[in-house]
Amino acid sequence: MAAKPIASPIPGPDAFTVRSRDAWLSQAAIVLSIGAAAGGEADRVDDPAAVGLPTDLADLGRRDPIPLEEAAEPLGADVAGRLADRSLRLPPSTGAELMARVVDQPEPVIAAALVEANLHSESRLVRTSAAVAALDTTGPRDDLMAQLVEGATRGDALTREIGRISVARVDPQHPVLRAVVGRPSRLTGTDRPSHTAVLTHGTFAALTRWWQPGGDFYLYLDALVPPLKLHDPSFRWTGLYSDGARQLAAQQMADWVIDQDLQQPDVFAHSHGGTVANLATRRGMGIDRLVLLSWPVHGEWFPDFAKVRRVIDVRVNLDLVILADRGGQTFTPPAEHAHQVTSHVHGWFDHSDTHEPAYWDRHDLPAVL
Repeated sequence: MAAKPIASPIPGPDAFTVRSRDAWLSQAAIVLSIGAAAGGEADRVDDPAAVGLPTDLADLGRRDPIPLEEAAEPLGADVAGRLADRSLRLPPSTGAELMARVVDQPEPVIAAALVEANLHSESRLVRTSAAVAALDTTGPRDDLMAQLVEGATRGDALTREIGRISVARVDPQHPVLRAVVGRPSRLTGTDRPSHTAVLTHGTFAALTRWWQPGGDFYLYLDALVPPLKLHDPSFRWTGLYSDGARQLAAQQMADWVIDQDLQQPDVFAHSHGGTVANLATRRGMGIDRLVLLSWPVHGEWFPDFAKVRRVIDVRVNLDLVILADRGGQTFTPPAEHAHQVTSHVHGWFDHSDTHEPAYWDRHDLPAVL
């Protein structure tokens, strides 16, 4: 499998004048950051200046949703009357002009107009991200859900992740999510020798391959020197997007580790799989090295640090999926446990980069284990 191209941000209006993957990723980060600010969670955006947004995003938020007619007004009457047409595509100059206005005079209405304009981008990634943001700028509406469902089913891997997370925020039981839910690992008992490292996946990723025996990241870790003695099987949970699903999976993980006769294993956990592992420590599961890959930070889901020897936090800057999920992007443990946590932040935007072998090699991450 060819390595993905390395992404880098394009800041400010320039992000809207270039037609490239970096430009679309930057546009997605801009609108998702605006959505976080509109939703009252500007502090969840770790580096807005990297994409040319004001450092203090709180000015882009407003207590109540902005009426669509008000958000559309800065686009001009000729455009505002056509926004209901999902096939409408707006020229890059529209986004560039609105972004320049957001930078010069940060106002919620101009930011909301920029989101509306990006609902008509040529990029499905950007359209999907704008639909997420519009949930908070103007409030939920039918056209936004249609856009999210399209992204969840027809986009590339990153777009599908953003779409699925956001559909689940609105309607956790939506039919489009049923096809990506897995069955949890069975308790089978084992007479094999105890192993030392376990992989698990994140939300709506139970049916993906990278974390399972034979998957690319499993094989990569299994080949490291010194060996991790990776356990076979890996741990599967449903991948459902809810606190209840993650709490249940945490108990299932704690029970499964006992069933598999694992003694304080290393755990590599992606996204909300990290939440599951953290919560499992609160149920008595001991972990040697807990490697959190793109974990959405929430204080209520911190691990029991008494049950973990060391936490290795691996993430990218301005992770688009975490922005859509409204998670934090900086892991700051309580002061008394700061010595147990090291964070390694490399690259930009792509939530899945942290389980890519090329990413690990590029940033020499095996050396930090």
